[in-house]
Amino acid sequence: MKIIVVNRNYFVTGGPEKYMFTLLENMPHHRFIPFCVAFEQNRETPYSKYFVAPPAGSGSVYFNEFRMSAVQKVAYACNSIYHREARRNLERLIKDEQPDLALFLNAVYFSDSIIDACRAQNLPIIWRQSDYNRVCTNYLLYRDGKVCEECLGYGLSRAVRNRCGGYQRSMAAAIIKTTGMWLSRMRRLHNHVDFFVTPSAFTREKLIQGGFSPQKVVHIPTMAGVPEEPPEPLPVSPEILFVGRLSHEKGVATLLTAFGLLENENARLSIVGDDASPYAQQLKDGIPDRLRDRITFHGFRGQEQIRLFFEHAYCFVVPSICYENQPNTVLEGMSHARPAVVSDLGSMKEMVADGETGYRFEAGNARDLAEKLDDLFNNPRKAQEMGLRAREYVMNHHSLQKHLSSMEVLFRRCLNKSKSDATGGFQIHDADPESFGK
Repeated sequence: MKIIVVNRNYFVTGGPEKYMFTLLENMPHHRFIPFCVAFEQNRETPYSKYFVAPPAGSGSVYFNEFRMSAVQKVAYACNSIYHREARRNLERLIKDEQPDLALFLNAVYFSDSIIDACRAQNLPIIWRQSDYNRVCTNYLLYRDGKVCEECLGYGLSRAVRNRCGGYQRSMAAAIIKTTGMWLSRMRRLHNHVDFFVTPSAFTREKLIQGGFSPQKVVHIPTMAGVPEEPPEPLPVSPEILFVGRLSHEKGVATLLTAFGLLENENARLSIVGDDASPYAQQLKDGIPDRLRDRITFHGFRGQEQIRLFFEHAYCFVVPSICYENQPNTVLEGMSHARPAVVSDLGSMKEMVADGETGYRFEAGNARDLAEKLDDLFNNPRKAQEMGLRAREYVMNHHSLQKHLSSMEVLFRRCLNKSKSDATGGFQIHDADPESFGK
């Protein structure tokens, strides 16, 4: 089967890219054809001639790196609403390669032009949702330091009023983002996507709440590799690990406050993630002198180094104050038999069984987090048992083979639906999409 994979980057920067390359490496019986932005960091591929020009030069990947002229800013705004180059290039790729279906991952950059490109060639579409970009202009259902669901309940006008424009909190950005989403809804483009895939049941509920058809939203838990060798026992030293982006919604400030409240004065905290941002510096500057020698910011680290951090950790913390969409960090830590301590928001409620595979604490409540950590330190046997149950959970519910099998079923159902729609012989509810991955 030929499958076009649409994703912003063709190199690893986060979860969608890790997922993409895992599929490519573990489903060799399919031919995956990438369609991405032409960044210089991309892996080599013969399909790069179809890639879309980057907004601010091939070396600038992230929004805070963009240095755009006035003309480039106008073009970027227009492309955010409808990316004509993406449509042209994708249509050309489809005509040249004659694929069987398209799999969209982190594809919101290309706007809904890519849906039109596939429609023009009668190409079935599966879109995997890594965030809430189809129902929230900020992508996170998060605003001003707290969860926000106003657009789900009151419509997109709230996004303009609240200046929600993705990475920018400006009226102009909010209008651009809202216009694109409004046009998409007016044209009912979601009807032309065969299936939306969500890694968590929670995200599925939010998409349905945002107006998506329940029959089209498929919950397939994401995959996690479990080390073949037996897990390392918990270390004697109480080492706490955080791995992730150092931004406000990740709740690192709550973790730092909780660390200062711990009864165990031998505990140490390792923070792994890019620490070059102004916000990261603000976090560092706010650490009391008495704690500085027990908190280490390690900066960005590769996957192999992160694996070693988990092996040396006593437990790991995901203190997010936003709705997470089944974060890879939780699964990775649990696969190393480390007890998880996570906030009680979003999908983490379904990932961590409180008191069984770890602890959940009230999001933003540093005192509650500190008490959960001290309990783990005071009860090492219980912590070890939690970690082992966490590893077993990942093996049973998030194995690579189980995920690939579910995706294989979905690929086949998508093709069968496309072929039978013309004759009316296949109804989408016959696929029972909610059962996938369970």
